[in-house]
Amino acid sequence: MNFVVSFWGLLVRRIDFWDVWRTVLSRYGNDKVVDSTSWVFEEIYGAGYEVPLRAVAKVFSAGARSDPAVLFKEFVEEVQKRLSPMPCAVEFLKWARERGRVAILSNTPCRCFVEFFLESSGVAVDAVVTSDELLRRKPLKPVFMYALRKIGAKPHETVYVGDGEEDLGAMAAGLLTVMVGREGGHVSFPSLCEAWKWLAALA
Repeated sequence: MNFVVSFWGLLVRRIDFWDVWRTVLSRYGNDKVVDSTSWVFEEIYGAGYEVPLRAVAKVFSAGARSDPAVLFKEFVEEVQKRLSPMPCAVEFLKWARERGRVAILSNTPCRCFVEFFLESSGVAVDAVVTSDELLRRKPLKPVFMYALRKIGAKPHETVYVGDGEEDLGAMAAGLLTVMVGREGGHVSFPSLCEAWKWLAALA
């Protein structure tokens, strides 16, 4: 059994990136630009495309009159301070990797957040697939198929575990879809801990 799992909301608590940007840009006295600009990015995300973090930093740097690289660094550091693993997340990943290949598939502006979590938790996976590199986001079917190819797995031998509406795209890709904290998928559970117990009984 192989696993493709989401990141934000499943392995770590979700973070409001716009709130992080407000915090960073408030240091330059220009946090209001977030509310006047974020809707543009949200429209792009809604169409299935990603805007990498460095590109967002470049947009905000004009109003903040700061180096985009500096804003990028401050944003990453602020997010890393707020990263908080969900219950059972680390233990589940270790268990899953003992039973098959594991990929983390995330809609995220920076792959660095997933890598930071894995390094700080002492966990390894077989592949990390992020929207900032693909420039495409879940729920697009090709995104899930790409993650499967990265770990050399087929849909019928892989379980997808997610927690957001965008994760339901895994069903169109033919994966057994387990939802956590919301209804939907082939089966759903209130928490990752409970989903893990059910998967352990199948393995």
